[in-house]
Amino acid sequence: MVDKLPRILLVTEATLSQEGKGVNRTLVNLFDNYPAELLMLFCPEHELESNPTSSPFDRQVLSFAGHRLPIVHNRLGKFLNPLINWINLQLLDWFPISNLQKLEEFDPEIILICPVTSLCLLMGYKLTQYFHCPSLIYFMDDWIAIDNSRWLSNSVQKMANQLLKQADSWLMISEQLQIELSNRYQIKPQSSLIVHNPVDLSDKQPPDTAITHEGTFKVVYAGSIWSMHYDALAAIAEAIFQLRCDGKDIELVLHTDKCFWNPYRDKWQQWEVTYGDIIPYQELNRYLQRADLLLVASSFLPEYAHMTRSSVQTKLTDYMAAGKPILACGPAYSACNQFLKNWKCGLVCETNRVNEIESFLIDTIQNKALRKKIAEVAFNVLNENFDKTIVTEKLQSYVKQIFSQNIRGDRTFKIKNSLLDRLTASNYN
Repeated sequence: MVDKLPRILLVTEATLSQEGKGVNRTLVNLFDNYPAELLMLFCPEHELESNPTSSPFDRQVLSFAGHRLPIVHNRLGKFLNPLINWINLQLLDWFPISNLQKLEEFDPEIILICPVTSLCLLMGYKLTQYFHCPSLIYFMDDWIAIDNSRWLSNSVQKMANQLLKQADSWLMISEQLQIELSNRYQIKPQSSLIVHNPVDLSDKQPPDTAITHEGTFKVVYAGSIWSMHYDALAAIAEAIFQLRCDGKDIELVLHTDKCFWNPYRDKWQQWEVTYGDIIPYQELNRYLQRADLLLVASSFLPEYAHMTRSSVQTKLTDYMAAGKPILACGPAYSACNQFLKNWKCGLVCETNRVNEIESFLIDTIQNKALRKKIAEVAFNVLNENFDKTIVTEKLQSYVKQIFSQNIRGDRTFKIKNSLLDRLTASNYN
């Protein structure tokens, strides 16, 4: 294996902002100790304008025009945006790669594609056809399951198939997602690694189980509230409200952005939910430690099953660092539920029936010993498996291995094989 770390070209919509969430937060945690001179970020320019890259990642950042035609954000968008998206993807496919000279000067030794939309899926595909170096693809959920975008020269499904087929490695947020993609596209990865959001434990202490909390029992949810979260979260909110009506001293606190609070504000107010505002990531652990129970929500609705089944939410490992028990509410097939069950580090409520959730919460409140035990187990699991030092060292070693295999391999054969893939790509439907 080579000793040096390779130069990585990271292609993603996540701008590596320190205030970002989800995919962005995971990538920041994974790469914040990677040598800045060996990492180049390649993002859509509209993403960089709204969420500028933070130091130290801002040393080498390039952009490309993802939205040559702007997305419509009013009621007409429902009708116009599919056409606008079609045009933008076609233009992106036709036009030369932006900032190509600077990309060539950087001379990537590995291309890591972490797409959140079809834009970076397409740009990643173009770059792998131009630079004949190892490519890795990292999916954190299964958004491509229902994306059937097509344009004159290609489609999302064709590109996904080709990228997964030619990738030297798959990085996946869960084993469930790897299995789902492998079965759907009938592809076995050349190599793969499950990569969860790592957490820096250098400034955190194991839970003090001697501390007892009196007063209002606080259930806390921190993070975005997308459609794939809302119905499970709403069921918990209604159950807690019913308990309050029955005289139980319990409260649900949502730490989320206004854009997620406001659409459901009437419901939250009806259920007497407390708005805790959004928390800067650097202060998150301190706020989470005020909770008695930390909530993860995964949709029960069939239309979001592809997301629920595949994505281990970023907040899980952040929760584990707080030393407080975790409750995941979602269907049995939820990747978050499976994660907690596999590691035996959390409570799982697999029903959206309000009366059953009420009973579950009452049992949980009464069982202090269980809550303390799972909080301890969660912190230990995190410390032994998902601490930032452990995860980043493992990832860096893995990246060096992929690079080393390419150095020893026949580069000419790889180029010819890539050209053959391009010629046969049109046969995939």
